[in-house]
Amino acid sequence: MKFLSVFAIIIFLNLSAQAACINQDRVKFRTKPDAKAKVSWVVGENMPVIEVNKKGAWYQVQDFEGEKHWVHARHLTWKGSCVVVKAKVAKLRLGPGQTFAPTELGSVKKYAVFKKVGRDDDWIKLQDNFGQIHWAHENNFWEPRGYSRVNF
Repeated sequence: MKFLSVFAIIIFLNLSAQAACINQDRVKFRTKPDAKAKVSWVVGENMPVIEVNKKGAWYQVQDFEGEKHWVHARHLTWKGSCVVVKAKVAKLRLGPGQTFAPTELGSVKKYAVFKKVGRDDDWIKLQDNFGQIHWAHENNFWEPRGYSRVNF
């Protein structure tokens, strides 16, 4: 008598790890999902995060340095794309390449945030909070990517 064994692998896709942007200035990140919890960081509009957990109307998010915080859903948007400077300094140019002149702003320091509005190879087109356009090399920035975890 032959026995056939059938093994089934069930794959669960957890889509809770999505990229998001902070949608207003001076948003307080908290240590717990509670408006009265200790503030862990205050961030500006367009700060990128990765959503890692949800509890009620609160999202646990991970920043570009890998630290986790809680933020209320009303402060998040999943529309558009945003980036943060991860280098000590990022040079901003008028076009996609080192041959272009610096923008009026010239350069920005770590933690500066922008909307990402385009790309040309490894150069990203950025918009600041005043609507000004800049170009910078992608190596100076962190842009979260949404991903799915696969559990077996």
